Amino acid sequence: MRTSLRLQINLLIAALVAVFVCAVFAFQVIDTRASVREEIEASDTVASQLLSNFILIYGEKNRPILVDFLIHLGRVRATEISLHDPAGGEIYHSPPSTYKAGRDAPDWYAALVAPKPIRQEFHFIAGDLVIEANASRAILDGWDDAVHLFQFGIVAILVGNVLVFWLVRRATRPFQDIADGLRNMEHGAFHTRLPDFKVAEAAAIAQAFNRMAQSIEDNLDARRQALEANARLEQSRELALTIQNRVEEERRHIARELHDETGQSVTAIRSLAMSLTRRANDDEETLRTAHLIADTAAKLYSAMHDLIPRLRPLSLETLELADAVEAQVAEWQLQHPQVEFMLGVGTLPEKLGDSYMLAMHRILQEATVNALRHAGTRRIRIDLRMQADNLLLQIRDYGSGLSVDWQKPGHFGIRGMRERARTLGGDVSVDNAEGGGVRVIATLPLN
Repeated sequence: MRTSLRLQINLLIAALVAVFVCAVFAFQVIDTRASVREEIEASDTVASQLLSNFILIYGEKNRPILVDFLIHLGRVRATEISLHDPAGGEIYHSPPSTYKAGRDAPDWYAALVAPKPIRQEFHFIAGDLVIEANASRAILDGWDDAVHLFQFGIVAILVGNVLVFWLVRRATRPFQDIADGLRNMEHGAFHTRLPDFKVAEAAAIAQAFNRMAQSIEDNLDARRQALEANARLEQSRELALTIQNRVEEERRHIARELHDETGQSVTAIRSLAMSLTRRANDDEETLRTAHLIADTAAKLYSAMHDLIPRLRPLSLETLELADAVEAQVAEWQLQHPQVEFMLGVGTLPEKLGDSYMLAMHRILQEATVNALRHAGTRRIRIDLRMQADNLLLQIRDYGSGLSVDWQKPGHFGIRGMRERARTLGGDVSVDNAEGGGVRVIATLPLN
């Protein structure tokens, strides 16, 4: 069970006051014991000196005179005087004390402060005179003082505890405010701030609390802004993916139109032009025009034939990714016989989504074309394989490497590759390879 600091302080103060009262009581007992001993010794000395002289003068001759003297003498301070005849019968006993008559200190207290008993006996012909110390009145005085001390101690404990409780409550009030602030923080009220307390320790804690709360609030704002930015980025990527898919769909449609419709039309025009040249006979103007039409149609067909793969790799329509990559590499080898192409294809999934196939093919095209245009390389290595749950494509050339300013804005090819990969949850890394050249690694997660 946990106790509050305020209760602990109050209990500590009460315990200290109680210890102080007990210590004062112990000193009072010691002082009372010394006083009682001094009182009875003095009384015994006075009585014994007085009576011993009187007995020497009168007691041996005349007992009635001694009795009469004792009667007139009465009580001598804290002593009990008794006279006995030779047979042991009591002839006289000093009267009881009238001081605080009818009251006595408790036995346990009397046992604490009572000194050793003092008793003197005087023997003579007429009888025996006994003088005994009686410390009951002195002990009762000490007990009354102790009672007054206890009453004062109880009042002091009560008043002191009330005063200490009020003072401690006032002194620890800042810590209660600090605890309330921490509870507010626990329930999400991160705007909570503590005032500047007058107590140095509480002020230091409050300053640290306020710095912590401000830091948490700033971090939450930054996290909220980051989440909003990520959400906007995700929305932008989704939009970019949608636009890219629409663009690719339009490219596919245009490529098919060019291949199926426009290509056939251009081929028909060239065939008609060639037929016209055979029928022109000696009409040079018609023959020249027919040749011009045929040459223009041939150039248009060649340009269209080069444009179609850039719009949409037709191999992806009928081939799997590995076959499409092999076909693309074979075409590059024909176009660039001076460059050695090394292709490694590992085991791939049987079915890949159109987005994965198109993204990998576009990244392959962009990275390889960049190497052919800018690297001055004589060798390009291409690896396509599965690694764990990822589709991995690596293009490595052995050319001049990346330029110093390759990361400056404006390199849209690298940015385009990365965006294609990131829209599918992957990424593209570009760096200089050991031994020279550039290495492009594209990773697409398949899960």
